[in-house]
Amino acid sequence: MGRRKTTAPARAITEGGVIYDNVLERVVAAGIAKAAPHAVPWLAGAGMIPVAAATHGMWGTAEALPWASAGLALSGAGLTAVTWAISRYRHVLGRLQSTGTTAVASGWLLAATITGPTARPTLDFGLWLGGTLAAAWNIRNVVRPNDAGELGGALPAGRDLFKRLLTGTAEKAGMEVRVGSVTAEPHRITGAVELADGDTVEDLQRSIPAMEAAGRLPTGALVATPNPANAGAPTVTLSDPLLLEEPILWPGPSRPGGSITEPLRIGIFQDGTTFEICLVGSHLQIMGMTGSAKSTGGGWTILGEIITRRDVVVLFVDVTKGEQTVGPLRPALHRVESTVSGARTLMGELSAILAERTNDLAARDLLKWAPGCGLPYMVLWIEEAADVFDHIDMEEFINLMRAIRSAGGSIVWSLQRADSTQMPTMVKGQGGAWMCFGVANGHDAGWGLSDAQRDAGAAPERWKNTNPGKVYAEVPGVAPERIAMAARVYDWGTTDERRVAAMRAHAAAWPAAAKPVDATTARLCRTGPHHPADGSGVLAAVPAAADDDLEVTAVTTEYLRTEDPDPGRPQPDIDAELDDVEDTPLGEPVKLSPAEAREVLDRALAALADGRPFAPRDLGHVLDTTGMGRAWIQKSLKARVEAGELEHDPERGTYRVRALAAA
Repeated sequence: MGRRKTTAPARAITEGGVIYDNVLERVVAAGIAKAAPHAVPWLAGAGMIPVAAATHGMWGTAEALPWASAGLALSGAGLTAVTWAISRYRHVLGRLQSTGTTAVASGWLLAATITGPTARPTLDFGLWLGGTLAAAWNIRNVVRPNDAGELGGALPAGRDLFKRLLTGTAEKAGMEVRVGSVTAEPHRITGAVELADGDTVEDLQRSIPAMEAAGRLPTGALVATPNPANAGAPTVTLSDPLLLEEPILWPGPSRPGGSITEPLRIGIFQDGTTFEICLVGSHLQIMGMTGSAKSTGGGWTILGEIITRRDVVVLFVDVTKGEQTVGPLRPALHRVESTVSGARTLMGELSAILAERTNDLAARDLLKWAPGCGLPYMVLWIEEAADVFDHIDMEEFINLMRAIRSAGGSIVWSLQRADSTQMPTMVKGQGGAWMCFGVANGHDAGWGLSDAQRDAGAAPERWKNTNPGKVYAEVPGVAPERIAMAARVYDWGTTDERRVAAMRAHAAAWPAAAKPVDATTARLCRTGPHHPADGSGVLAAVPAAADDDLEVTAVTTEYLRTEDPDPGRPQPDIDAELDDVEDTPLGEPVKLSPAEAREVLDRALAALADGRPFAPRDLGHVLDTTGMGRAWIQKSLKARVEAGELEHDPERGTYRVRALAAA
C-alpha cells in the first residue's frame, strides 16, 4: 500500500531535483481569488450604465420608446418572477435579497432607457440603490457561514442546507424528493427521504451520480440505502470521500485477548466511523486486482486482529506466493500449507473432524459454536484461491463450506477475479460476506460485489490499483447504509520494509503456541500445545515435554493400540531401528512441446464433444499432463473460439464444442 504522491503546485519550478515555488505570485493569486466574489456585485452595477446607454441610444426616440418601455417592463417582471421561483431552496432572507436585486436592476434599466443613464436624478438613484445592493451582497458573503462548515457540524443550518442540497440536486436529476428528519454528525449527515409516487429506491440510486455532479460534490459522496420498513422512504447519507485520500496507519489490536465473536477493527469509513466486521458464522470473499492491497492491507489487517483473540486457530493456504504474504505471520498461525498436496490434505483432514466437533457441541446442548464451549473457532484462509481451486475437488469444498459453520469455522478466500472461470458461482453464493478492493473495470467489479452494493452505486473500478487499501464491504458488522460507502483498511507502515517488520513483531507477540486447543482440533495443527479442554469450558494449557514432537502429539493413539485384535500376531518393536531403503528419484516434471500439448488438449475436447458445457477448471488434468499453465489453456480456448471450433458463454464462463452443440 504505497503512500499517495503529492503533486507540486502548478507554478512550481524544478531545478536540479529541488522544487522552487513563486510564493509572491501565489499570494497575489490567492488574494485575487478571495477578493473576486466581493468585486462581482460592484462590477455588475457599474456594467448597468453602458447597458442603459445602449438601450437609450436604440430605443430612446419618441417612436420606439413606448414599445421599448412595455417590453422592458414585461421582461423585468418575468426575470423577477423567475428569480423568486428558482431561489426557493435558499433561506427567506436570501430569496428576498436575490429577488429584490433583480427587481431594482430591471426597474432602473427601464428608467435609464427613457431618460438616459446620466440624467439626474436617474444617475443618483442608480448610484444610491446600486451601491446599497452591492454592499448588501458583500455583507452576505462575509457573514454567511461556509457551506462546508455547515455540513460538517450538527447545527440546524447544516440540516437545512442538506435538505436544500438534496431537493435541489434531485430536481436537476429529474426526481422529486422531500427530506424528513436529518441527523448531522462530525463527518457525515444523514436524512430520511420521501420519494414521489411511482419512484423507487433504485431510481434514486441511479440518479445519484447526476445529483453529485449538480451539487459539485466529490464522486461517491452520496449513498442511498433502502428502508426495510418503507420502500418509498430510503436513507441518504452524505460524507466526504477525500477523508480516505491518505493511508491510515494501523493503531494496534482493538480487543487483545478477547473472543473471535467480538468485532474485528480493520479500518475507517469515509464518514469517519470505524470499519469493523464480524467473521463468526459467515464465509468471506476478498477480491481485488494486483496492487490493490487485498493481501497486505485486507489480509494482514484482518489476520492481525484474529491472532490476538484467545479462542481461534488459523489454518493458512497459499500455493502461489510462497513466503511473500505468510512469512511474517507464520509464528501466529496454527498451520501453513504451501503446496497443492498439502492443501488437499488439510481440507481432507478438516472435513474429517467436523462430525466429531458437532457431536462435541451437541453433547453440550449447543446447536452451533459458542465462545467458551471448549472448542476453538477455526478460520481456513486461502490466499490466491484461484490457484487452489484449480487443483481441488470443488464439490467437496462446497460441502466443507456448508458443514464447517455449524462445527465452528469460517473460510476466507482471496483472489484477483472471482468469475466463473476461477470458481463455481455457488461458492460466492455460500459466502454471505464480500470485500472488494480496486478492480480493473466495471465487469470485474460485478464479481466482487453483491447485488445490493452494485445497486447502491459501489464502483471499485474508480480506484483500480492507484488507491491501495480502499474497499467496499458487505460483511456482518457493517451497517446497511455503509455497504456502498468506501472504506480504507489500515496500513502497516509507510514502506514495505516497515510493514514487514511491524507484522513480524506483531505475530511474534501472539504466537500460536500460546493457544492450547482440544484434541480433535489438534489433529489439524502443526504448532502449539494441543490439549483437550478440562471440562470447565476453558481450554486447559498443559506444557509439552521438552522432547515432544508437536507435529504428532495427541495423534499417535490413532496408529498405536493398547490391545491388538490378534494376540498371536507378532508385535512390532516401535523402538527398533529402521532398515535403510534406497531412495527413488522422483525426477523433474515433464513439460510437453506446444504441438504435443495441443494434441493432449484435442483429446480432452473430444471427450467433451457431447455438447455439454465445460469450464477451464475442468481441464486441470490437461495441465497436469502437459506441464502448461492456466494462461495457456485460456489462450488455447480463445483461439479455438475465434476459429469457430468452440462456443463461449461469457456470462457463465463456459465453453461448448461447436460441432455437436449445433447438431
